[in-house]
Amino acid sequence: MKTTATRVVANLTIVEPLTAALRRHLLSLRGRLLLGVAAVWGLLCVMLLAFGWQSGSLLVEESNRVHLRYEAELVRNAITQKIEQRLEALERLAKQFPRATSGALAEGGHDEMLTLFEGLALVDAENVVVDNWPTIAGRNGLDISHRAYARFMRHVQRPHVSDPFIGIVSGKPMVMMLVPRRDAQGRYAGFLGGLVEIERSELFEDFKRLRLGDDGHVVVATASGRLLYHPGQRDDLPGSVDALNDPGLDLALLGWEGETLGETGQEREALKAYRQIWPADWVVGIYLPMEQAYAPLASVMQRITQRAWWALGLLLPLMGALIWLTLRPLTRLAQQIKELSLGRRRELVIPTRMTELRRVVDVFNELEQQRLQSLGDLEQREAFLRGILDASPQGMFVTDTRGRLTFVNEALKALLNIAPPIRLAAWARRIHDEDRTPMVEAWRASLLEHQDVVRQFRYIDEHGETLWLDVHTNAIHVDGEFIGLVGAVRDITQRQHEDALRRWEAEHDPLTGLLNRRGFERRLEEAFAAWEKADTPSALMLFDLDHFKPINDEGGHALGDSMLRQVADAMGAVTRSSDHAARQGGDEFAMLLPGCEWPRAMRIAEALRARIEANGLEQHGRTWRVTVSIGVSTFQHGDQAVEDALRRADAASYRAKSQGRNAVISA
Repeated sequence: MKTTATRVVANLTIVEPLTAALRRHLLSLRGRLLLGVAAVWGLLCVMLLAFGWQSGSLLVEESNRVHLRYEAELVRNAITQKIEQRLEALERLAKQFPRATSGALAEGGHDEMLTLFEGLALVDAENVVVDNWPTIAGRNGLDISHRAYARFMRHVQRPHVSDPFIGIVSGKPMVMMLVPRRDAQGRYAGFLGGLVEIERSELFEDFKRLRLGDDGHVVVATASGRLLYHPGQRDDLPGSVDALNDPGLDLALLGWEGETLGETGQEREALKAYRQIWPADWVVGIYLPMEQAYAPLASVMQRITQRAWWALGLLLPLMGALIWLTLRPLTRLAQQIKELSLGRRRELVIPTRMTELRRVVDVFNELEQQRLQSLGDLEQREAFLRGILDASPQGMFVTDTRGRLTFVNEALKALLNIAPPIRLAAWARRIHDEDRTPMVEAWRASLLEHQDVVRQFRYIDEHGETLWLDVHTNAIHVDGEFIGLVGAVRDITQRQHEDALRRWEAEHDPLTGLLNRRGFERRLEEAFAAWEKADTPSALMLFDLDHFKPINDEGGHALGDSMLRQVADAMGAVTRSSDHAARQGGDEFAMLLPGCEWPRAMRIAEALRARIEANGLEQHGRTWRVTVSIGVSTFQHGDQAVEDALRRADAASYRAKSQGRNAVISA
């Protein structure tokens, strides 16, 4: 700051002619210096406020992300614990009823279950309500076979939480938690269900008391896209998540978990966290509006700004008095310096008895002579350096101590179409979004710490095309003083493209574009590691083509290749962007569905089978078709390696083929 202020004073002193005419028509030197002090102070305040706001914003966002992540885990764990507690209680109670009889629930004295459920229902193997408690007239004898949860329990026979529905007798929105019952021989004998009213249950009441500031809130939805809880929902059957217009929630319904920054349904920017409630196949979303997060920071910055203006108001009169006292004996000196700068004199001649001023004049005259000599030498050296840099076929540039590009050679001009002087912010806007922050930070660190920089990054040229640049800079010091950077730039776009192509070809099948065996095995190992670490479910499909050999033998290899590509297109049509499809060789295919449980995997496999069966290829008036025998498996507890799941899926595929082909079998 002292160096900057000294330069400002020197420049203003040199260019200000203190004649009577200029005093009448222009600001005085004192006024300019005072204005300069005010400008420097204001600029410093703006920079500090901007830096403070930027730093505070990063801190606020990060701290709120950490807070939101913590809250999301708490909410997820709380809901999971409550659901597991209710399912475990139902399982214990279900063991007491191997046979379903009317009045059995009332005889047991299960009052403690009313703290968990609004009612219990005992259903036989034919999906008829045999008993309910507390008893509600009209509920016993109801046939609930049309309910999706009843059909699910009859076929799957494992604990389940239903989608929301309207009770036939109560007419209220509710969900049902179900566990299977088995008779003395271990056969399926129906299920025991616990009714949970969405508007009354303690399971959902906790969300109404949860507060994340004034506007933060929680949303709970089923994986099928039905809203279970929303602060603004009405007392009817929960609606669809489509009404929230939340892309993050839509992604979470597919199995994704994490935090993101985006807009809510009310077009307000917010931090959002999503977690999966696996026991119930639910999704919980937590929202924290950004204006709420930034409110404390804005209040602090406003108070700082007010104090800065007060300080400026006190500083200006004091600085004005000091400048006036300092510049009185310098009026003539300023005039002669102006004449010296215009070439009207060769030295300063100021008769004065002021010893200090006399020394300044002598030193200035001596420095002026040295400056003229050094200027000549510098011009020669600069011309020599520019000639060397311009002659280089490689892009070269020079910066000053603040990082501004002061020189670029012709090769760099042709490559990037830029011309000096260029500030950091100007050329940094062309850097790819993902590379901009680390590149700018490295550039600033090199200026502050006088370090060399070696970086590769993507640069968007004026035509919108992406270039890969390799930049090497060296810090330049003269007599131990840092004077700037000199650097070289190479265009390595072609090399990057070739490297990316080699990496892609190493893991992909050239005919279909699907993963090859090597690429598929790597992703399978990653999914298995996620299963071992966090019980993240994944499904696996293996299949080959039925009746494919006649296509190759009779129709030719070109027709066979077209059929393989058609199968690959069908796999892409039924999968998500996060799924992995592979051709393992010949007519053998595989699919990995991360975050997908068995029911959804079976639906996807059946959709794939039907799509491939419906497709066909025409050649010489004949239609060629193939079918597939798909084996489906998931990671299971006790698996020691991915080969365990592969063996199950392969065995299921062979069973499907042996049972007549064109089928989906799970293992």
